[in-house]
Amino acid sequence: MNIHNLKTVACYNSRLLLRSWMFRLFLLLLFLIVILYQVLAQTNIFYGINSGLVTLSSYLPHENAYLFTILQIVPLIFLAGTFLGKERKMDSMDTVYYRPESNADYVVGMMLGFAKTFMMMAGISLIIGMLLHIFASESPFNFWLYPFYWLTMIFPALVFALSFSFFVHTWVRHRGLSILILLAVFGVFLFQLGKVREGLFDPFGLSLPNAFSEVTGHPGMALYLMQRVCWLLVGMGFAGLAVLMFQRLPNRPVNRKRGMMVAVACFVLGILFGGVVYMARENVENVRELYAETYNKYQKFPKGNLISNTLEVEQKGNVLSGKSTLLVKNQGNQELSELILYLNPALVVSVIKENGTDVTFERENQVIRVARRVLPGEDVKLTVEYSGGIDERVCYLDVDFDKLFQLQPIPGHRSTAGKRFAFVGDDFTVLTPECLWYPVARPSVNPASPYDALPDFTSYSLRVASTDGRTVIAPGKRETKEGCVCFTGEIPLPGMGLCIGNFEKYDLVVDSTLYELYLFTGHGKLLRGFEEISDSIPAIIRDARYNVEEQMGITYPYSQLTLVETPVSFSGFARPNKGGSEMAQPGMLFLPERGIGMWSDHKARAAFKKRMLPEMSSFYNSMEDMLSADLVSSLSSMFLNEYRYNVNQASLLLYSLVSPSLLWSRGVTNSSVGNLYTISPMFYEQTMALHSAEYPAINTILTDALKKSNTFFVSYTDRDQVERFAGRSVGDLFRDRLDNPYEAATLLHGKTRELLRLLSVRNIPTEQIAEFLTTFIRENRFRQVEFDEMNREFVEKFGVDWMDVLPQWYENRKIPVFFVRDFKVENITSQENEGDGLSVVTSSGNFVMHDWDNMPSRVSVSVFNDSDIDGVVSFETREMMSSGGINMRRQGSGVEKVSTRNFLIKAGTGKQIAVVMKGMSIMFNTNISNNLPTNFFMSGMLGRSKTTDTTEFVKDLDRSYFMPVPGEIVVDNEDENFKLISPSSRKRLKNLISPLQESKYELGTNLTIREGVEVVPKHMINSQAYGLNKLTHAFMLQGSKATMEWTARIEREGEYEILAYIPPKVFAHRIEEQERGGRGSGFFSISVSSVTETEPEEIKQYYVVNIGGEKQEVSADVKEQVGWVSLGLFQLPVGECKIVLTDQGNKDQVLLGDAIKWVYTGNK
Repeated sequence: MNIHNLKTVACYNSRLLLRSWMFRLFLLLLFLIVILYQVLAQTNIFYGINSGLVTLSSYLPHENAYLFTILQIVPLIFLAGTFLGKERKMDSMDTVYYRPESNADYVVGMMLGFAKTFMMMAGISLIIGMLLHIFASESPFNFWLYPFYWLTMIFPALVFALSFSFFVHTWVRHRGLSILILLAVFGVFLFQLGKVREGLFDPFGLSLPNAFSEVTGHPGMALYLMQRVCWLLVGMGFAGLAVLMFQRLPNRPVNRKRGMMVAVACFVLGILFGGVVYMARENVENVRELYAETYNKYQKFPKGNLISNTLEVEQKGNVLSGKSTLLVKNQGNQELSELILYLNPALVVSVIKENGTDVTFERENQVIRVARRVLPGEDVKLTVEYSGGIDERVCYLDVDFDKLFQLQPIPGHRSTAGKRFAFVGDDFTVLTPECLWYPVARPSVNPASPYDALPDFTSYSLRVASTDGRTVIAPGKRETKEGCVCFTGEIPLPGMGLCIGNFEKYDLVVDSTLYELYLFTGHGKLLRGFEEISDSIPAIIRDARYNVEEQMGITYPYSQLTLVETPVSFSGFARPNKGGSEMAQPGMLFLPERGIGMWSDHKARAAFKKRMLPEMSSFYNSMEDMLSADLVSSLSSMFLNEYRYNVNQASLLLYSLVSPSLLWSRGVTNSSVGNLYTISPMFYEQTMALHSAEYPAINTILTDALKKSNTFFVSYTDRDQVERFAGRSVGDLFRDRLDNPYEAATLLHGKTRELLRLLSVRNIPTEQIAEFLTTFIRENRFRQVEFDEMNREFVEKFGVDWMDVLPQWYENRKIPVFFVRDFKVENITSQENEGDGLSVVTSSGNFVMHDWDNMPSRVSVSVFNDSDIDGVVSFETREMMSSGGINMRRQGSGVEKVSTRNFLIKAGTGKQIAVVMKGMSIMFNTNISNNLPTNFFMSGMLGRSKTTDTTEFVKDLDRSYFMPVPGEIVVDNEDENFKLISPSSRKRLKNLISPLQESKYELGTNLTIREGVEVVPKHMINSQAYGLNKLTHAFMLQGSKATMEWTARIEREGEYEILAYIPPKVFAHRIEEQERGGRGSGFFSISVSSVTETEPEEIKQYYVVNIGGEKQEVSADVKEQVGWVSLGLFQLPVGECKIVLTDQGNKDQVLLGDAIKWVYTGNK
């Protein structure tokens, strides 16, 4: 190729491109989208809440490059076809086209013109983003990240997209078809292949770990650059093929072979670079499998217990040297033929000694076999010296590989941070027990049975050699001796964490507990606003601790809590068997860099609320009070929630721009992910180990039973109980590998509550069982206890043996089906408390408020178990226990007391139950069952009937009580003879962008009508609807062109009365929204107008009765009707009879369809 010719072609093509109206239009739209997104979502220009303080330095440059990379694809596809077809027209490129330049000069020159122009535009976009970064955001700034993303992200993506577009256009030679092919191929890359193999097949680099830490830099620079070079070379290969495919007489035909060789060479080199990336991943997976097999091989070997461990370590560069003095005891009843120890495979053991004498040992990966026999009750003191690096591949072997390394975006960012499980270096060092950085006698994981991995509670002491002025952080009492930093454990711990780095320290003692915060040097600005509430900080900490302990149901067990900032790529995995992740160590919590995803700029939030939402600030006496309340709430939820929603940032912005009210929907979230930073493990999993050889998960079951708050789990809904629970037993769950911890935790939470209620069916209050378990844990903290010991104490106290319930519950794969009728709550009255007002005036004129929480009520229900598995049903009451006043910052200042009565309903039996309970809110619960709903509520005292009957009873019922009487035919909306027929959904803009998951059922009795959002006909769960185990009804909006059909087979000719069951009306509201605080701020005012309250005096539903092809229209007045409403008497022949509910009605009327009943009245 001739350099002069290339420059000439590139120059002409670049000028033509800049003159093209299509290019200018695309460019204008591209810049508008990129800049508008960054202004609204990443700067504080229009509102102060998004200050950028809690973000990374790569936040703005990466987002700019990310959007430009995606948005450049469409103009490249269209413009490539346009310019390659220019030979059919006359313009300045014809002076080049008809000259003797080679095809390579012509095509490659055109590509260079494209690349030059688009890279220049990308540079301008990044410069604009840089100006926004400097002047409109408080995000940390690093200039070099802008050229880095320009060269490594945008450029390879541009070369590949441009070259592939040229290749397809020259190969297919049909512009329209080429564009369709390109759109399809790039769509597959963007939405399907992008995240395969951790981004290996992502030519645009959008899903690669690409966030920069201010401390450790890029999470994997070598593999990242190899992947980008891979696709750059593949793009160059397609450029060579485009030259060969170009339909123009070549100037030098002999050069075609040379061009083919160049193209093939680029493809081969690209594949080689990609192969290196692929093999690196395969190597990690293979080595992890090897380590897992090693764990499994030695799992059944008898092991000793580690009583104490004295550690001496020194870190220099990426080398960790250590000396560990271990006291190992054989607490079993059989002799140990050898001692099994575990240590990171990359740490080389130089010597093991006992009393100064070398001991023979063998090494197999992470396992050390020490040739020392140990008798029962004997203890051995060994000294292990070792040195080397840390192999992170030994971490989290109980987690499926694809799940563990699944790419998770940084909250609020498009970039991903990669996953590192340990760091050893002069910049930063962090080690957790998961990486086996010191020898232990029992492994922290069990890949074959994840829940059968209980820790030893060991007395640790740690001595860290000089670290050149860097701060050393570890659990225990800190002292400095002879230039070394020493930590002495005050209580036995399940493991030891270590962190070394350059930190700023903040500490405070509140109620004898030491609270420490370590932030990276220069990150103190994250605490801005604290100086204004410095006097309130002890009270804030006290309130946040109260909230956490109240929801945990037990007191915090340590004398200190140390919070440590770690690099953004330092990660873990939330495991239900551990109660959380390795981020939580005993008394120490590792936090993400700059608090990403956890922390907020609370001062900016409070100021914004005061400016934009003055009605909210009126609840507080001052800005300081608002800031304090916000901080307490943030700390409480940050530490409490074991699972959180993963928010889609683009959806969040799109909703706020188009329809802010839709933000209320759960559809803005993509998935539920584990909260790596919950301190839940510090309360239970790291303080006690309940052991059972037969039921290894009993410790997890016990700890889950004691966690009181639903915030631990993103709870499942009634509608998916069958899907979640049927076909899976608790034993199956615990035997599986941890591939879906969220699902495992949700299943466990529901099944554990069921277990407690099965234990309490003998009239033992569930609350007393929970109190017993809490006391047992408190009295046995920091040691391993046998399940038999706990069960023995339980039998002595309650007379109930866990083994009578546990075996069947553990392996049960079925769920019961309950028929429920006649749920009723009646106020028990006497002459002293007759009346149903909330207050009374006595004869002396005194105003008296009733204590409704202590007022008795008689609760009754009829229930039948229509399955082949026993089930438990429950009555629950809830009352608020005053704690001497209300503190707005304390979530439990009014503590809710829950009382339950549980009844066992055996398979194929029915019961009519009546009990007397106290409480304002009363509920009947079918627990885990194939029922909709599972809960029946009665809240408040008004509207209840009265009774003087205080009799409690349990009577037998048979199945016929719940069935239609002879001579009646009932078709419910859940039956197969019912059809809800709706037209195809209209594709409006808001329907297209809405990520709401389609479901058969809606919850509640309210329906929202929004302009432009279609109300799709569905079914609604309602406890007052007709049904056996599924109490639901269908609904549709007037004018929706939908219909409901009920079909019955008439076996006996005669006169029938046809009745429709009308469920309670659905309250419809029309919402109009008006944004406040600037477009896209996410703050808006909502005006709600009730459609139901403005209904006319007469409301009808219109039916068509189809009798043998003859249709008759009837109507029924349904205003204020609940129950059976007659549609009339009809003479019916033998055959089919169909009832159709049409969409006729008043404007915005919600039409309801539940059950239709045919009652035979005689042969007239």
